[in-house]
Amino acid sequence: MDITLISQPRLKYDEANVICHLFEVGLEKLHIRKPTHSALEISRLLDSIPDQFLSHIVMHRIPQLVNDYGLAGYHHADGEDMKDCRGTSSRSIHSLKDLSAVDGKFDYFFYGPVYKSISKKDYKPKVPLSMVKEVLDLISPIKNRPKVYAIGGIRRKKIMQLMETGFDGFALLGSIWSRSDPVDAFSKFKHHCEESEHAFV
Repeated sequence: MDITLISQPRLKYDEANVICHLFEVGLEKLHIRKPTHSALEISRLLDSIPDQFLSHIVMHRIPQLVNDYGLAGYHHADGEDMKDCRGTSSRSIHSLKDLSAVDGKFDYFFYGPVYKSISKKDYKPKVPLSMVKEVLDLISPIKNRPKVYAIGGIRRKKIMQLMETGFDGFALLGSIWSRSDPVDAFSKFKHHCEESEHAFV
């Protein structure tokens, strides 16, 4: 399964250094989502990250930074107009209706919350995973179907259930950034995911 990490919503001291360590231990894709920060503030963060990692970063909310820094792509909020950016295009969706209507304009989708959120109070799923599985089973035969990543409340013990539901991967936030050592937390998550994949096969 693909593992994506979403940044903390607010800038933190030494964040660029932590991000670099995360990539060094195997992170493939980081989404930078900082809704209260300006383009200038986020550009300062990007300036502190080596060029070799910028092509693994996806931007939320500020599409101009994608081309300026050669980032991996742009992520659209639910309902946001399609942006013309380099790299991948992705979107967040929150209903089974939208999930059943995914199309090839996007490379992948975040669907959730699938569990009670770790980082957002009172943010919990609207439907059981059994209903999500039915929709994923229906859209799975579609040629060149965009990938669908689970988001919301994901812990290591939930990985096998997400595989059984039919998700292509998942996005992490609270389960990593709530830890005192996010790099170690991510390494353990990645290792557990690899073990779960071997067991699932």
